[in-house]
Amino acid sequence: MYVLGIDGGGTKTTGIIATSKGEVVAKATVGGTNINSTGKIAVQSELQKLIRELKELAPQNFLLVKRVFAGMAGAGNITNQDALKAILQPLFSSEVSITIDHDAITALYSGTIGKPGVVQIAGTGAITYGVNEASDRARVGGWGHLFGDQGSGYAIGRDALEAAFKARDGLIEQTVLSDLLIQHFNKEELPDIIPVIYQAENPKKLISSLTVLVMKAVERNDLMAKHIIDQNGAELGLAISALVKQLFSQGNDVIRVVLVGGLFNRYDVLKESIERTIKNEGIHVDIIFPKILPAGGAVVAALLEENIEIDEYFLETFNRTNYDN
Repeated sequence: MYVLGIDGGGTKTTGIIATSKGEVVAKATVGGTNINSTGKIAVQSELQKLIRELKELAPQNFLLVKRVFAGMAGAGNITNQDALKAILQPLFSSEVSITIDHDAITALYSGTIGKPGVVQIAGTGAITYGVNEASDRARVGGWGHLFGDQGSGYAIGRDALEAAFKARDGLIEQTVLSDLLIQHFNKEELPDIIPVIYQAENPKKLISSLTVLVMKAVERNDLMAKHIIDQNGAELGLAISALVKQLFSQGNDVIRVVLVGGLFNRYDVLKESIERTIKNEGIHVDIIFPKILPAGGAVVAALLEENIEIDEYFLETFNRTNYDN
């Protein structure tokens, strides 16, 4: 049997056709499909392109696809789920079952391979999402940068800017971050960066990119940068702990926690504050990283929808047969 897993993000969307044993027969990638930011017409165009490319890559296998699982950014409510399903359904025969879900599910299953657990996503934004043994779901955060997003790249970048300007005003001690920001934007003085940020096409993304400067400052033993990392790492640890307490019984069970997102490329810097906070909360976790692509997590979800168990050979087969276009 064949299934199609789709991971739809804000910048790119990947689809994979695979067998129940994890053999990848086709993979294609198109543009972003977050219906909230991209718009319905653009999303429809990209999804049509994705399905067309997959069909061209494996025409016979495509006809045998029984289930489609699409984990999509922006699909956290029923209205958007219905809209996305209405786009995908006409692209398949009426016998094909289609499920639209939150993209956090595909991220979770990219690490747990279908098992219960928690996924902590931290890139520009941050969200903590989980599923327990009873298939109950819950989330912490992910409400957007105007209402929080603590522990995200945006939060770290924003804190760096705030610290640099406070240091300039004499409200706190001087920090390496000030010089790093001036050098980064190639300006003479710190206030000169203000119009660059406010007039940027995507200020949120620009501010998030400043996390690399904070990491550099940490490597130079800058106390303020260390404080920013410690604070935001602790926020991630608290979010993970809160969700574990909501979803899982407080025994000695070790809960899988998958870390996904660009911020964790520097987990070496964040590790201490995250794990210290979780330990202080009395939570037992196993920190893991994705074993397959998020679209592979969607394949796993599709197979679970068909009540197919993921055997021990799935992971090896998937990674062996996965390929880059």
